[in-house]
Amino acid sequence: MDVPGFALITGAGSGIGKACAQAFVAEGSAGVALLDINREAILSVHRDLEMEVTKRQETETEKHESCKILSYEVDVTDEEQVHLVIKEAATRFGRLDYVVNAAGISIKHAGGAPFVITENWHHVLDVNLNGTFFVLRAAAQIMLTQDKTLSSIGRRPLQCGSIVNVSSILGQVAIPSYTAYTASKHAIIGLTQSASLDYAKHGLRINTICPGYTETPMTLKPGTWGQDVVVACECVPMRRMAVPKEIADGVLFLAGGRSSYVTGSALVVDGGHNAK
Repeated sequence: MDVPGFALITGAGSGIGKACAQAFVAEGSAGVALLDINREAILSVHRDLEMEVTKRQETETEKHESCKILSYEVDVTDEEQVHLVIKEAATRFGRLDYVVNAAGISIKHAGGAPFVITENWHHVLDVNLNGTFFVLRAAAQIMLTQDKTLSSIGRRPLQCGSIVNVSSILGQVAIPSYTAYTASKHAIIGLTQSASLDYAKHGLRINTICPGYTETPMTLKPGTWGQDVVVACECVPMRRMAVPKEIADGVLFLAGGRSSYVTGSALVVDGGHNAK
């Protein structure tokens, strides 16, 4: 996937974020910083990844440099904390090449928009949209000051960094009762497109991925999506949910050198859902 540099992932304690962290390590990245609000989850992922790195070094005949794993307990809605943690990770790595904004939440609003609880509305927008913006802003400030790197694939142009925001198929369409979630995911696509235009000529690429229904703790949590997902999957042409690794493959494509001419795009990975 051509992701030899240093990656930082929010929401890395579970689901798509965790799968992305595993994928960066598997593809030979020099370092991965794990960010999540759940301390126990992030430490568990950290341990598993370090074990995987050690195992790979012991079993592979061709020796590779070790992948440096960092982990931080972070609330992405706290802009000062986000700024400090991303700055520290970049300092410890020496640079920051790829950022994945995978932290997100969903709340179902019974009765739809007229009955949305204001507190819930703010909470979803704070995590999904503001959190994505805070991370993007802090990362971009660092990436724009870095030396540009050349892709190992052919004669690809230089880039100083790549940011992948996680939207959703509900960033392009909608379903009933998920007012705040749908609004936040539409906004992430707008944020991505606007920011990508700001920095395309500087070698900073910013894209978004739009996963369909995916087997993650958030999706399968009772009271969040639950039965709604089961019903919705009947409308997916592939007749199944995605597994997180399938979304991570798309993320790594957008992050790495194979997408060197891609910026401001929204990659839909949904089993054909939005093609209907």
